[in-house]
Amino acid sequence: MWSSSLAILAFVLFSSFTAAAYTAIPSDILSELTPRLSPTAKILLPSSSLWPSASKRWNELSRPSYSAIIQVAEERDIAESVKYANQHQIPFFAFSQTHGSDYGLGRFHGIGISLSSLNRKIDLDKSGRWATIGGGMKSKDVLDYLWKRGKQTGTGGCGCVGAVSPALGGGHNWFQGQYGLMADQVLELRVVLADGEVVVVNDKKHKELFWGMRGAGHNFGIVSEMKYRVYDVKEPKWSIETFTFKSERLEEVYKYANKKLNGKGDPRLLMWGTWFLNPAVDAEKPIVQFQWIYNGPFSELKKLSKDTHDLKPDAYSSAEIDYPELSPSLGYAADQYACQTDGQGNRLLRGIDVDQYDVKSLRKWYDAFAATLMTEPAFQTSFCILEGYSTQAVQAVPDKSTAFALRGERLLFAPAIFWQKGNATLDEKAKKWSREMYLAASGSSKKKTYVNYAHGDEPVQALYGYEPWRLKKLKQLKKKYDPLGHFAFFNPVNPIEKRHGDI
Repeated sequence: MWSSSLAILAFVLFSSFTAAAYTAIPSDILSELTPRLSPTAKILLPSSSLWPSASKRWNELSRPSYSAIIQVAEERDIAESVKYANQHQIPFFAFSQTHGSDYGLGRFHGIGISLSSLNRKIDLDKSGRWATIGGGMKSKDVLDYLWKRGKQTGTGGCGCVGAVSPALGGGHNWFQGQYGLMADQVLELRVVLADGEVVVVNDKKHKELFWGMRGAGHNFGIVSEMKYRVYDVKEPKWSIETFTFKSERLEEVYKYANKKLNGKGDPRLLMWGTWFLNPAVDAEKPIVQFQWIYNGPFSELKKLSKDTHDLKPDAYSSAEIDYPELSPSLGYAADQYACQTDGQGNRLLRGIDVDQYDVKSLRKWYDAFAATLMTEPAFQTSFCILEGYSTQAVQAVPDKSTAFALRGERLLFAPAIFWQKGNATLDEKAKKWSREMYLAASGSSKKKTYVNYAHGDEPVQALYGYEPWRLKKLKQLKKKYDPLGHFAFFNPVNPIEKRHGDI
């Protein structure tokens, strides 16, 4: 959910091109490509005054190298940009809100296709059951548009991430206990394929591709537009209770959490957690924060959380808010720290999917987190998220109906390292620290990783499933829709190389 676009709409690379085999942009790109684009599309070169803002990323550590950026204004601009790149044998990839953090991106050299200008396309159908959403829309913009019309739907938890791209990797969201994954809300996609052809993809047209786009979509195309289910706002209120503990209470807290996790559960109730420095509670170590997030009034949540108070936290707070204030209340608004895209920050995010809190593994993870956090001042704004979703509607969808392979996992752990760019020693230290936390937290030999949070060194089965039929089907789709292997950068089904040494 962090991501977000912690997910990117599509990453495309000819398998015959790598950073070492870079093809320069033709000097006549402006005169040749401009007439093929719509009047408001822009071709930006590094000399442009718009270049710094257009090329800026949430994570500067895994930064692609652009020779040109095409800011598309219409779907046909995407298609023409792809065809132009193909004609000149230039690698390309498309991006929306620049939150993807797979480290394969650092090897990219070529044309960037920015979908950010496709951010005004959102229309609610007359039936009120679905909306058409442009490929460049932000989650917050979709939320605000629908809220004003008495509607809501699942979007990325961070307001700054794309509204479309998370769905391509499954798409965790606040409503998934009630409605399902973001991928489960997708009714139709307009997709620009690697040869520039535009296809409509749904449960009747390109049916198998529709299966693959919902869970592994960045392997197959660039989404210019999607039709997406929406729902009436029946309960506008959300309530949050935050219980804060010192670290020596960790085992007690998560043994309790496991008991609650194994109960019948309410589809409106989420179990959340964060570890971070909070000297007001503990001046020596990161605190352990446990939260209930509930779609309903606070009076109802208090009844559900009565026994949590028996744990006697070191600090406590609560809030009752309308849904648009939920992400800001948790620190995930577009203008808050977790979302900042200032061009100065390095970010390292991972995802670990599990079904239970393994208390011994959590202790190892916490100790690895605390040891470096307390000795390296440059990392002290880093944190760990323990996302716990209601899964009733997720698991009601047949497991084989989409490419998303992790419907059985109820918890998503995410170590998030933040530091300033410009120090290679810190960069290497962060990578080592992240890997250490991943290995400690995941426990199981069969590791599972949410695609949108993947780092790039996980085995491909961890992302797309250990059942042999899943990868077989995805590779068959790859052969049909991308036989030359153009889509090979962001967590590819067919990795072109072991980028960092599989964990």
